[in-house]
Amino acid sequence: MARERGLTVDTAGFEKLMEEQRARARAAQKKEVISLSEIESTIPTRFTGFDTLEERAKVIEVVSIKDKTALVLDTSPFYAEMGGQVGDTGKLEGEGELLRITNTQKSGNTWLHFVATYEPLVSETIRTRTAAKYFTVSVDRDRRNAIQRHHTVTHLLHWALHEVASREASQKGSFVGPDKLTFDFNSAPLTPAQVADIEKLVNEKILENAGVSWIELPHSEVKHRKDVMQFFGDKYGDVVRVVQIGGEAGKLNGYSMELCGGTHTRATGEIGLFRIVSEAAVAAGVRRIEAVAGLAAYQVTRQDAELIRNVAGRVNTPVHELEKKIESLLAQQKELEKSLKAASQKEAAQTAKGLIAKAVNVGDASLHLRAIVENLGTADGDYLQAVADALKGAFKGVVVLGGSANGAVSLVATVSADFTAKAQAGKIIQAIAPIVGGKGGGKPDNARGGGKDTARLDEALGKARELLG
Repeated sequence: MARERGLTVDTAGFEKLMEEQRARARAAQKKEVISLSEIESTIPTRFTGFDTLEERAKVIEVVSIKDKTALVLDTSPFYAEMGGQVGDTGKLEGEGELLRITNTQKSGNTWLHFVATYEPLVSETIRTRTAAKYFTVSVDRDRRNAIQRHHTVTHLLHWALHEVASREASQKGSFVGPDKLTFDFNSAPLTPAQVADIEKLVNEKILENAGVSWIELPHSEVKHRKDVMQFFGDKYGDVVRVVQIGGEAGKLNGYSMELCGGTHTRATGEIGLFRIVSEAAVAAGVRRIEAVAGLAAYQVTRQDAELIRNVAGRVNTPVHELEKKIESLLAQQKELEKSLKAASQKEAAQTAKGLIAKAVNVGDASLHLRAIVENLGTADGDYLQAVADALKGAFKGVVVLGGSANGAVSLVATVSADFTAKAQAGKIIQAIAPIVGGKGGGKPDNARGGGKDTARLDEALGKARELLG
């Protein structure tokens, strides 16, 4: 535009003045920190997110934490990541500006609202656009609701686990996000029936639409109550928050009561639907349930139904007859495998007969040791073993067989019981398998191995002949 109007631009001067402005912004607002634990404002953040998802808030500081930028607000409806529940996201608006809040964490009593904008630019925005001093901050409502469904249903899951599996099962950790929840607990593996019973019991409680309430009390009033679930290894403040499902609000007579600082639905019916996705071990004696609720549970259910329809289409049968069709196909497969095995054994027996004629004397003649060392071409380990087994009744001595299939080398060695003091199958395989780029081993009378270098199979078998002398 300047060129079109015959004007010149002092680029160097512009950059110099721009850098000076950046420096002023940093000096006015920036606080360099190394880690999250090092920052805490002298004015604690007032959290209002249990009751509202929107607030008028003042920006106290703009801070830089490594390569991220965060706002410290005097008041916030954003839940800060804590107790397994992820932090809220949302936006800050005002004075013609819009900043996206991508995560919320806390350090002490300070809430940090991370934004996806370069810190000096945020500093300049806040410094020059704060005529009204306050901005409107709002939480992503749909995401928060999804998180709350997963958090409340985690409490139901904990209760149902005690009802179905064991009263001794205790929580070892959890993750609560918008897309799923995970719940870690100490227990023996759950049976499929127990998993199904837990899922059913939770959904029954959801349909009851029982109220969810919470109350703050002195910790001394509840710390000895066995009906209020709490982590006895944790350190609690003088005042704790008890979240209750069922019963009367404020009376601590619900069927599920836990010390919890997270956000929750107001009634179980808001959860909608609950599905357990998996149950598995994550450490010695510790199991993990992964589950979904609400729309996430609907999506999993929809995907499962779609999968069933696709499978039914692939096998050309109605969905209601799919189980019968699969049983029929499995029976057919079993018969085919049986027939194939019989044919393979027959072929292996024929191959074994031909190999006997190829046996040669090895080692000192006084040992009377004979050996068969052969490359059977295209053959996998199971076929080689079948041939070696077929030779056992008709041949006494050492057998070393090799073959390749699907880009892999297979090796099998057997030694008759009468000769294991003179040659051992395991040692033979250990010596020749590295030649084909693999490994193997086994017992003195039978061993297997393999590798990936098919071009060196004959070299490996040659090494076997050399070992046998």
